[in-house]
Amino acid sequence: MDKRTAALVLTAALSLWISDAYAQSPGQSASAAGGACSVPREYVKLINDGKYDSVGSLFADDAVYMGPDGKTRHGSKDIGAFYASFLPRLKPQLRASRFFEQGNECMMELENKNSRTGEFTPTAVDHFTVDSAGKVSSFIVYLRPGSEVTRALRSALSNAH
Repeated sequence: MDKRTAALVLTAALSLWISDAYAQSPGQSASAAGGACSVPREYVKLINDGKYDSVGSLFADDAVYMGPDGKTRHGSKDIGAFYASFLPRLKPQLRASRFFEQGNECMMELENKNSRTGEFTPTAVDHFTVDSAGKVSSFIVYLRPGSEVTRALRSALSNAH
């Protein structure tokens, strides 16, 4: 094997190792200490358990939330009030289909259960940044364009204001 081929093989092996290190499937622990993706897992659990009033407790007092309605909210109280006002209308059943973690950041692919078919469909990608106290300091929601879930979410959000 020449040096160029050896370098390509080494690069490919390192790429696979790095991918495995940062791509987490839903059942895996992000790290021994919980990691940045432990908060998004708790976020999904609270929503699925109908504990909408508790979602705000995941956020830092100075958190910045850029939501699916295009508005930016600040602080755990404002963010918590936002969730408590619109989630009871939707009663979503979420499933995190994939996690990507690096340092204090976690990207989570979310799916929502269709109430008619029972199937989970892609809904959003959420980007969480977690502070040293284990609270969300920044959160951005990216909705899947054109989906039925996105239309229902936008309708619930417009009625929440």
